[in-house]
Amino acid sequence: MLDQPLDLNGPWFYEPDTKRTVLLRGVNLSGGAKLPNGLPTHVKNGYWVDYDRNVNFVGRPMALEDADEHLGRLRDWGFNFLRFVIIWEAIEHEGPGKYDYDYIDYIIQLLYKCKEYNLRVFIDPHQDCWSRHCGGSGAPGWTLSLVGFDPVAFDVTAAAIVQNTYPNPEAFPAMIWSTNYNKLATSTMFTLFFGGKLFAPNCIVDGMNIQDYLQQHFINAVMQVVHRIHKEGSNKLENVLVAGYDTINEPSEGYIELADITKFRDKVDELKKGWTPTAFQGFMLGSGIATDIEEWDMTWSGPKKQRIVFVDPNGTQAWLSEADRQTADNTFGWKRSPEWNPGCIWAAHGVWDIAGRKPLIPNYFAVHPKTGERIEFQQLWMQHIQDYAKSIREVHTEAILFVQPTVMSYPPEFPSDFKRLVYVPHWYDGLTLVQKTWKNYNIDVIGLKRGKYGTGPLKYVRALCVGEKSIRKCFKDQLGTIQHEGRDRVGEYPCLLGEIGIPYDMNKDSSSSTSIFSYDFIKTLLSFVCLNSVKDDEDEESSINTPSSSQNRAMDACLNALEGNLLNYTLWTYVPDNSAKWGDRWCGEDLSLWQAGNNGSNARDIPAIHRPHPRRTTGTPQTIESTLATEKQVATFKYTLIPNSDSKHATEIHIPEIYFPAKSTSVEVTSGTWEVTESRDQYWILSWYPTWSETPCSISLSGVVFTKAALR
Repeated sequence: MLDQPLDLNGPWFYEPDTKRTVLLRGVNLSGGAKLPNGLPTHVKNGYWVDYDRNVNFVGRPMALEDADEHLGRLRDWGFNFLRFVIIWEAIEHEGPGKYDYDYIDYIIQLLYKCKEYNLRVFIDPHQDCWSRHCGGSGAPGWTLSLVGFDPVAFDVTAAAIVQNTYPNPEAFPAMIWSTNYNKLATSTMFTLFFGGKLFAPNCIVDGMNIQDYLQQHFINAVMQVVHRIHKEGSNKLENVLVAGYDTINEPSEGYIELADITKFRDKVDELKKGWTPTAFQGFMLGSGIATDIEEWDMTWSGPKKQRIVFVDPNGTQAWLSEADRQTADNTFGWKRSPEWNPGCIWAAHGVWDIAGRKPLIPNYFAVHPKTGERIEFQQLWMQHIQDYAKSIREVHTEAILFVQPTVMSYPPEFPSDFKRLVYVPHWYDGLTLVQKTWKNYNIDVIGLKRGKYGTGPLKYVRALCVGEKSIRKCFKDQLGTIQHEGRDRVGEYPCLLGEIGIPYDMNKDSSSSTSIFSYDFIKTLLSFVCLNSVKDDEDEESSINTPSSSQNRAMDACLNALEGNLLNYTLWTYVPDNSAKWGDRWCGEDLSLWQAGNNGSNARDIPAIHRPHPRRTTGTPQTIESTLATEKQVATFKYTLIPNSDSKHATEIHIPEIYFPAKSTSVEVTSGTWEVTESRDQYWILSWYPTWSETPCSISLSGVVFTKAALR
């Protein structure tokens, strides 16, 4: 049972009583928390009924009676940390200031269950694209009514693409949900959340600007959980189990810093897929005005424009009529200022002219409206983070703040008096995630974004990495870059990859792109460059649970990159009710480590998950090297550290029984002694007592080969 808090020691986590370094190997619990009971995103019936005020999140992501099964499984797999997902909508869905205390009680009970299985947590107030009603998750539906949006009209006006309202939910395009970040609904909400006082000064509700109103309600909702955890008493949940709090998941700048509303941002990592309006085109469509927009698709070198399409909302607006807005106002009880007129907020603030159908201030969101100075989103984000941290630490005084700025961006520099931080960036192998295939080539996205490969179309060729060895090195280098940026700009604090994972629903269609850079073209190009053939994945065994499967190779490449940089991490994700047909039941994603198989087995029992992990280290970690078992190669593991002078406490290594049987695994140490201190059916704990030294020492394990009989 956990009996001491997690603390910080420069770039490391550690236990203050034993002085041991703690390497956190974790998982997000859970993507399933995003959804209310009975409303996965592929279901239309019941969506947006009575502003979705009466939804219920109690039991999401798992029923309490199932917690022992799932949390026990995570412990057996060697995880020791959870990114514990909570949802603003789940807390405050009924209306402003109306909290669901049954949901909060459920959270507390689930946290106690986590404690039983020694799974420390940090709380993540999760969102994607603002809310479920914008095609993501997070904020309650009333926030959209407050701003004057009508989610029923988002589809026809291209204000958002939502699986619940998609004509054929089964054909919902892969990963298209994230394009909502650049569409009218989500972009407007985030612009108001972070910059309402600058860009929407007329939006006053209950005597405060919309920015303050939204931020205050978000923080107050999270504080309901903070207060409830604190109320449990000293050393029950606070500090010992709950190490701290994440900042808002994957924040978006909305329109802030957009140089020209008639053009796209120049961002290497921006996903463009399907209908892709500019901000100005989104304004017009949202106001019922037909216009031509671009349609894009994802190719090997990033998004590519495919064609121009004509979109006609036929007068339907994404904004509530005056009468419907008044009904919403009466329902929720807020009072708007007389200056806040119905319809498009941005037209009302003079950004564009509805009658003339033309932009008036193209750079409206890039400069300060009064001073003309350039606006920096990170400054606005930092102001919110400081308010958020202050509120939490007034109650949970020792809370660690897990900070994540916008995805793939440089982290901002933090004030010197801002203490107890952990840098929590996210990273995914975007090519595999979007195309749902594991290829023999990949792209160094971080290098591209940081300008490593110059400019022009040839930068993509220069950023290519070909072959498994090169891909693995590329992943390791990208994560290393992210880690060092955090050290340089956030400070000498730990780095934890808050999200990283793979799609398990990888397909075999490698030629679906309509770009001139088709799969066959890439095969020919790479074969010419490398003077050998490019390996296809179509010849592989069909089972994902073998060493050669695409899923296993993709996951192992990610975990190898994490271990190669000694990074703490929480994988995305573990979804208890993952479905063979609907995946994670959210927007077509299927990244869950778990899917129920026959006789309670895991249909996704890939070898890469089962690897030794040094959970506590008496000293300073230096390197981790893992080699997975194949039919011909035994599993191996090597851990190197510089020991400290404390000889009373062991370095503890969690070892999976499946590939490293306790009775037959070979163990070699270059210093000290070792013993088995715990043995269970699924794993055993090796305690190593290295002799104090100023030079590195190591422990090496040699296990068994892979056999199909070992699959469970």
